[in-house]
Amino acid sequence: MDTFNIHGSTFDPFWSKFPSLCDIHRSITPDVLHQLYQGVLKHLVSWVQEVMTPAELDRKIRCLPPTFGVRHFKNGISALKQISGRERKEIGKILLACLAPEITGEGAKACRAILDFIYMAQYESHDDQTLKYMEDALKQWHENRDYFMQKEVRDDFNIPKFHSLIHYVEAIKRFGATDNYNTELFERLHIDFTKLGWQASNKRDHFPQMVKWISRREKVAMFDYSLTEMSWATESDADSLGSSEKSGNTFTYTIAKHPTESNKPLEMILDTHFIPQFLNRLKEFLNALLPPKQRQGNHALIRNSPIPILALDVWHSFKIQSESPGDGGMIQEIVRAIPNKSKGSETRRFDTVVVMATNDAESISLEGESHCQLENSTMHQKLC
Repeated sequence: MDTFNIHGSTFDPFWSKFPSLCDIHRSITPDVLHQLYQGVLKHLVSWVQEVMTPAELDRKIRCLPPTFGVRHFKNGISALKQISGRERKEIGKILLACLAPEITGEGAKACRAILDFIYMAQYESHDDQTLKYMEDALKQWHENRDYFMQKEVRDDFNIPKFHSLIHYVEAIKRFGATDNYNTELFERLHIDFTKLGWQASNKRDHFPQMVKWISRREKVAMFDYSLTEMSWATESDADSLGSSEKSGNTFTYTIAKHPTESNKPLEMILDTHFIPQFLNRLKEFLNALLPPKQRQGNHALIRNSPIPILALDVWHSFKIQSESPGDGGMIQEIVRAIPNKSKGSETRRFDTVVVMATNDAESISLEGESHCQLENSTMHQKLC
């Protein structure tokens, strides 16, 4: 195969005689971080800003209510500099809610199609149905993208990162889910293997110190993993939390050192947090803590029994931390339950949390899960 270089002469590329399984073009795999978030979504946000002006988009973003799992950009996004992949993901979560009324119809459909494609491309497992969803979303984007040309935002869509979208389905079929070759993971490892190692050294002859520091951390991690495996092997009746940790999902729950409201009467908790069933749930929880021989098996007896507690310390929030290398290491979220009579709070807020009830939850739905409105931050993980 002959090709022409910039000077017009012909040459044979080194890969022209490779077998068909060594196609050089297939070595370029999709990259969720740099292609989808720092490329496609970045362009989409800039086009939306041109249609409705950056100031108007900022105003709508500031008006969004604080929500669990969603970052609240209190100053908008136009003033952000050097936006990271994590920040770009947070912008993607709220973009669709800020389009109307300036962007509707074909424009809203195009934005939704791109966002759907981005989220589905990150599934950890795929089948023919999910791949068909991705193809349908991409088709919908191509059918409605002319909206931005009609608004004179773009003259064409000859953008390499948008062209790469048509190769995602084929790449997933050949190489598996995109988390197998997403560069976001390796950028995270750069922090662990380089930045933290440099900080731990004395900045003189640092390379051997960094290698030794990493080696010691790996040995400690391996030893800790061995101890964990031994503890799992000796436990005959592991609870649901243990099984979730064994599958790789580790969560840490933390609360403040001092409660927001100390020694609050139960009647006031029922009134301010709007939880009429709290006493029954509390009795069931306390009954479960008793030795097996002292527990009541009848729910009616449990609910009619007197409760030895008259007041409780109340926290209005707790933090959830989880390990997620793909999102830049440790992710921390705050769950809030703030009544309207709370000191220092202008409005009440009760976050709704989805709780894993069984291990049958599917990757593309909420089957096997249950949801409940957060009633009391201190008791949520036990009562729900």
